[in-house]
Amino acid sequence: MTPSPFLIQLALLFLPGVIWTHMDIRFGRKPNLSQVEFLFRSLLFGLASYLVVYLVYQVLGFEFVLVDLDNVEKQFVLNRAIAIQIAVATVAGGVLGILWLYVVNYKLITRLLHKIGATHTYGDEDVWDYAFNSKSAESEYVHVRDFGNKIVYAGWVRAFSESVKLRELLMYNVQVFDFDGALLFEIPRVYIARGPEIMHVEFPATSREVENGK
Repeated sequence: MTPSPFLIQLALLFLPGVIWTHMDIRFGRKPNLSQVEFLFRSLLFGLASYLVVYLVYQVLGFEFVLVDLDNVEKQFVLNRAIAIQIAVATVAGGVLGILWLYVVNYKLITRLLHKIGATHTYGDEDVWDYAFNSKSAESEYVHVRDFGNKIVYAGWVRAFSESVKLRELLMYNVQVFDFDGALLFEIPRVYIARGPEIMHVEFPATSREVENGK
């Protein structure tokens, strides 16, 4: 079935918000949004993209053309000027989406609320995300203690992920010790995956030790 002109125009108008929302789901939030939440975020992010374009147009002295939504279903209302605005808004949505990822992944809003004492919670994400998205260098050097094998992986976190069943870490410059502190071996990189109930991560380094390369 061929899409109607109404749906085509609506999809084009929503394009900036849809791109931003996909970036938010793929690289920022957990991919568990309902269809209603997805549409709401697409609308909200799309409006933010068009608002930025409108403000830029005002500063540059360009005319911002409003879409005649009353006639979208009856006729094709997208002209050249509106098509250019959609293209510009799509680029703006991509840039804003990247900036938004910094806000989400580095918990900037949460950190601001912590600074002013408004809250001590971490938001919707758990402490795992909060710890490894931290900008502090001492959060990058960790000890992963394996109680089953009685060994400790000591190294720097290159990447991390979380799923329902696993906590995953990719570490580099790794030293492996036994529980008595004896060095067993060294390895450039190691991948560790454990269930959330048995993953035990320690952050032994202080800011001064990290700065001194210890």
